[in-house]
Amino acid sequence: MRKPLRWLWIACAGVIGALVIGAVILATHWPFTRKAVIAALEKASGRQVEIRAFSTSYFPPGCTAQDVSFLRHKHPEAQPIITVERLVIRGSFIGFLQSPQRLSAVKVVGMHLIIPPPKAADSSRVLLNSGPGTGLAISKIIADGALLEFMPNDEKDKPYLLNVEKLAVTDVGAGTRMAYRVTLKNSEPPGIIRAEGKFGPWNPDDIGSTPVSGNYTYDNIDLGVFGGITGTAQARGEFSGLLGRIATHGSVDVARFHVNGSDHSVPLATTFEATVNGTNGDVLLNPATVRYRRTQIEVRGSIAGHEGDQGKAAKFDIVVPQGRVDDLLYLFTKGEPGMSGDIAATGKFTWPSGPRRFLEKIALDLGFGTRDSGFTDPQTQATVNRLSGSAEGESEKQLKSDPSTALSELRGNIQMRGGTAQISNGSFQVPGADAAVHGSYSLLNQRVDLHGTLHTRGQLSEMTSGFKAVLVKALTPVFRKEHSDRVVPFQITGAYGNAAVEIDWKRTLSRPK
Repeated sequence: MRKPLRWLWIACAGVIGALVIGAVILATHWPFTRKAVIAALEKASGRQVEIRAFSTSYFPPGCTAQDVSFLRHKHPEAQPIITVERLVIRGSFIGFLQSPQRLSAVKVVGMHLIIPPPKAADSSRVLLNSGPGTGLAISKIIADGALLEFMPNDEKDKPYLLNVEKLAVTDVGAGTRMAYRVTLKNSEPPGIIRAEGKFGPWNPDDIGSTPVSGNYTYDNIDLGVFGGITGTAQARGEFSGLLGRIATHGSVDVARFHVNGSDHSVPLATTFEATVNGTNGDVLLNPATVRYRRTQIEVRGSIAGHEGDQGKAAKFDIVVPQGRVDDLLYLFTKGEPGMSGDIAATGKFTWPSGPRRFLEKIALDLGFGTRDSGFTDPQTQATVNRLSGSAEGESEKQLKSDPSTALSELRGNIQMRGGTAQISNGSFQVPGADAAVHGSYSLLNQRVDLHGTLHTRGQLSEMTSGFKAVLVKALTPVFRKEHSDRVVPFQITGAYGNAAVEIDWKRTLSRPK
């Protein structure tokens, strides 16, 4: 009996000795002290750290820090660059024996992170200067309810806010690929972003080479924040690559897209492929394709920041390989569009940074051409039909009893600035007649101011009826002739949908015969 009891006593003594040795090691290397936590946070952030209140727990091992502040480099008395209401760190005794040592969880409550503009004195990295220490791994980090505040270059402007409603990162450690899941409440444009995927290993020496992948949804995007447009969008996408060059593809669907001043709202469906620089938010589209009604628009270009500019500017090359002129007019007009028919167009679109409304900001340079087009207003189309039929030699009886529909071709260039479209090199053609057109159209108040010259072999009296027709017929000799064509200056002025098409008598009478 003595031998078994002896071995039992020796075993118990060994266990007690091990516990004593472990207690001594933990006492000398206990990581959950105010001093140790401050040192770790200062090393990770490169900033002076203050903790107002601190408490330690042993079962489970860990600590809680209250009112944590990461101070500014040059002005520590100013508002801290990062504040945390409560930082809770939990470990395990088994975790202390692992290599690397492992924490069970880190919970960050009420974090407010201020991100200065790039050229500010405190614009150096405000998060990790390096990855987690080589001797430490974290099973899970939770940071719900965090607020990221991106400060503008101009102090008069409002900061850009990003609310992190939920954030969980697992398997955090040096040289590891971390998993994340996040829910963000974006402020511009307002909406809810949800993403999950993999991130890392973190490369502190070259942040842009850090691998990242995942998928995301962006719901309830309110486009009204841009001014001049409204609509609610939903986005879906996947991404992978390095942080400085992320390849992504997905779709954006917009319900009830509406341009102010128009009576119409349309659904938009967009698919895209893009490259995103995750270190500065610049985007390269290659390409995005927008579809609505019977029209397709292809867009290639960039959304990027430029030195000296506030925010980012969009610069796109646009192509309409197949579309309808009535669809394009539908976005900007009241009532039914004035023309219908096929259209093709190419051009450049710029959306500069700044607070102005959508229609006032955009710059557009577009070349376009239509075919098989016609006027949707019956009276206007009837006038064109009579003019074309007369030029083609149809008798007055034919024009009245069985008029043919004259299909039109329209070409020209549009330059839009400040909400006004300037039309140049415009040409309008129907069988037997053609016209050169130039002028302007305001998208802000929908006023038309077009001027042109009509060349026709038809009877000018067919352009109108009643007393006006008699008057024009009597004055036909006044109009200058080129070969067999009559040359008629005209103007189209007034509000869109109710514009007056008139002979420009001032130009007619002042020109030599």
